[in-house]
Amino acid sequence: MRPLLPMLLAASVVLTGCTAPAHSATLSHSPAASSPAPSPSVTTEPAPPPAPVKPTISKKGLDYFFTVALGAETGDKSDVVGFWNWAEVSVALHGADSASTACAKKTIADFNALTASTDLKLTTGTADIDVHIASSSKLRALDSDYGRGDDGYVEAQWSYDHVYQKGKVLIRSTGMTDRERCHTMRAELTQAMGFLNDSGNVRDSVLQDDYERPLAQYTALDKEVIRLLYSGALTPGDNRKTVTGKVTVK
Repeated sequence: MRPLLPMLLAASVVLTGCTAPAHSATLSHSPAASSPAPSPSVTTEPAPPPAPVKPTISKKGLDYFFTVALGAETGDKSDVVGFWNWAEVSVALHGADSASTACAKKTIADFNALTASTDLKLTTGTADIDVHIASSSKLRALDSDYGRGDDGYVEAQWSYDHVYQKGKVLIRSTGMTDRERCHTMRAELTQAMGFLNDSGNVRDSVLQDDYERPLAQYTALDKEVIRLLYSGALTPGDNRKTVTGKVTVK
């Protein structure tokens, strides 16, 4: 898997927050006199919001998170996290047969079951992530950076603040079994969500680059890192120190 990560032109986003006014409570007492006295006004301040709960992750899970979520295998080497920061990311399949379509649906359902902030959703229209399944020659025509004969390829684009904007996944349709192709789809689609580094020495993960043991589901380690990235606690651009301060290591 060889991700390529071109940067988008810098874009500015202005976020406007509104603070609700303090609520007023009026207390009154009616005196014996016929003329009512003015009611004193007491303003109560809203209670402060509760402190956010830190995500919990194992030490092994956090170490693995830093391996696969900081920087990228190729392209931009910045040592920070990047991911999609809107509620729904659309995925379109191109050239998928029934087995690949079923695999994509299962992968998306499994991913969404782990996330608190962002869900994947299949679409037949314009998509945030396009998944192309075709022969090596056709994939090469779609993207000249695809290595001929590679099982899978992922390309992610983001803005200057490391917010993902667009993704592309290429998967070879020939030379693999359905099980191997499904493993590749799960791995590449997960990478397109913000895990752009392969792990060469952790076999217990769909993000590993060893296809001798194709996996049909996320492992416990995969689930930990996906939960953390899409817990709602992290911000695109967080570095190792910032991430460490936002989690509880069990």
